[in-house]
Amino acid sequence: MDYMYAAAWLGAGLVIGAVVARLITLKQLNQHKLQLELNESKAQLVQYRQDVSSHLETTNHLMTQLQDNYARIARHISDSKMQLVERPTESVRPDINYLTGDAAAYIRQSIHQIDEKRRVHSATEQQPRDYSDGASGLIKASKPIKETE
Repeated sequence: MDYMYAAAWLGAGLVIGAVVARLITLKQLNQHKLQLELNESKAQLVQYRQDVSSHLETTNHLMTQLQDNYARIARHISDSKMQLVERPTESVRPDINYLTGDAAAYIRQSIHQIDEKRRVHSATEQQPRDYSDGASGLIKASKPIKETE
């Protein structure tokens, strides 16, 4: 009978050992899955950080280009203003001269004369008359028509 008890205890021990071993291996398997998921999440985080860093570098580069382009536009506008609106001095662009010196001097002199003529004509002492002395046109007075009875 002792052998029967020993065999029963051995069988029960084997069954209990198998169940415990199975639970331990499931726990280790779950830990292994969690470790794989953790490693994958870390890799995704590293990739995300690299993407964000690359995006910020590209944005910084584009903003620098935009600032440079804005500065060039501002310079171009100020140069154009100097050439077109204000009276440029002869030293602004001496390399571009479409006319000979005599023709340029004549044009400058005629521009000054036109400016003087405008100043003379625009300075009036009295306002212009917007009406004539007598009636004219359709509104002038007409003789009344006699009615015949």
